[in-house]
Amino acid sequence: MDAEDLLQKYAEGERNFEGINLAQIDLAGADLSGINLSKANLVEANLSRANLSHANLQQANLVRVNLTEANLSYAVLLKANMTEVQLGYASLIGVVAIEANLANAFMFNAVLTDANFTDALMKGAVMPDGTDYQLSDG
Repeated sequence: MDAEDLLQKYAEGERNFEGINLAQIDLAGADLSGINLSKANLVEANLSRANLSHANLQQANLVRVNLTEANLSYAVLLKANMTEVQLGYASLIGVVAIEANLANAFMFNAVLTDANFTDALMKGAVMPDGTDYQLSDG
């Protein structure tokens, strides 16, 4: 499915895109509030400035996805693979990222108010204040 098809179906009211392959898709600036992309493959997709508030991205593959300035407020990212994701200046207010993999994620100037990263892997992640997040192996 390409970006045009997805946006057309979304505009027609479809919200369930569970398990869809959207690798390398360009949805920059798209309004996809409330979309279900659980278990979707979004590897290397461009979702910069996209509105994904209240989206279900549970177990989604978001490796190297550009989410710069995206709105992920109240999104569910439970067990999502977000290795090397770009979240600079993104809104992650109220996000649930329990057990998500955020290794080497770039989160500089991201808003993390009330975000839940319980048991998330964050080794090498660059946090909102620009510091590298390192966990001991002990």
